[in-house]
Amino acid sequence: MNLSKKAFRLFVTALMAFSFAVCVSAAQAAPFTAPKKLADYLYYMEYSDYTPNLATGEKVKTGFACSAVRNGNFYGRNLDLDYADVPEFVIKVAAKESEGRYASIGLAAILTLKSNEVDNVSEADLLAMPNLTFDGINENGVAMNCNVAPAIDLDFATLLSTNYGKPRIHAVAVVRYVLDHAKSAAHGVELLKNMDIYGGYGTWGLHWMLSDEKETYIIECIDGELVARNDTDNIMTNFYVNYGSYSKYSKYAAQKGQTAVGKTYEGFPVLTPHACGVERYAILKEHYAEGGQSAEGMSRLMERVKYTQAYEADTNPFWYTEYNEGNLTIANAPMDFKTATQYGFDTYKLHDRNIQPNNFWQTWHTAVYDLANRTLRLNIQEDYSTHYDFKLNE
Repeated sequence: MNLSKKAFRLFVTALMAFSFAVCVSAAQAAPFTAPKKLADYLYYMEYSDYTPNLATGEKVKTGFACSAVRNGNFYGRNLDLDYADVPEFVIKVAAKESEGRYASIGLAAILTLKSNEVDNVSEADLLAMPNLTFDGINENGVAMNCNVAPAIDLDFATLLSTNYGKPRIHAVAVVRYVLDHAKSAAHGVELLKNMDIYGGYGTWGLHWMLSDEKETYIIECIDGELVARNDTDNIMTNFYVNYGSYSKYSKYAAQKGQTAVGKTYEGFPVLTPHACGVERYAILKEHYAEGGQSAEGMSRLMERVKYTQAYEADTNPFWYTEYNEGNLTIANAPMDFKTATQYGFDTYKLHDRNIQPNNFWQTWHTAVYDLANRTLRLNIQEDYSTHYDFKLNE
């Protein structure tokens, strides 16, 4: 076919316009807004859609401490991680009726991403990020978060399976799955009972706190079974809350008295040998009433257990159970922790975000969710003089 020069120019012009339109359409097709920087290490994004991945977490190599508590309409959580140059994202995910997905808002992070790389992160990474949601609340007032727990103290089945033959879901993806589909906290428990949960972080597993306006559950994978209770203290740090009183270890602890680095703890869940966060749990229990008054009160309660206090010599009580790696367990006398605590002090003084993996930890964020109003009050990087407010229903 022969074309005149004029016709050829018109053809090329039309082709270029079509190509430009396709590119613009493709750019607009991304189901999320560009990351909006709110502060150092904090960005905001909205998702009209995302791609669920129930195997998320298989390649995540990290660990975190964390504290969580619910009192009345207020649900507080601290995310404690190493002092790294990694940004967090407040993400709002839209409902999708065709997939039974409810709208939600919460905190997520691409754990391999540095703050100065946000502008260059791939669309695929951003699209997958909702699968790495650490805590959040959905439109039904269902809130959930995950903390680590010492699976090293339990049967090997703990990290392998909870319900063989059911659809598999990695522990990291549990929060996102429940936020997407739960009508209530009780419904969230039922959803998870019909899944096969597996995985964790090395010898550490995950456990979850799940709440709505009526009740709170602590959910744990113990010896290959999913255990969920709604009659706890509504507090969760980094030891198993639902560990069975019928076990040999529990009977031994009950007979001998439950001690952690020389101090006796009464009225506590069973403390297995590598229990972590015992002091934080005690602080949250002692000042529990403070968190039920308001979002501000819950924020103050969570500030009491911000993680850098673990490296301050005047912390009272001193957080000995934060140092439980290797041969250190809650049965050790305080003097046995001298080397470990001194290492923590020395590293903390450097305040260097690039000393990894032997870095000190801090509280990345304190999130306070209002279960009645579906709101989020957020403090970042242990700055309690500034907070950010978000509403799901906007």
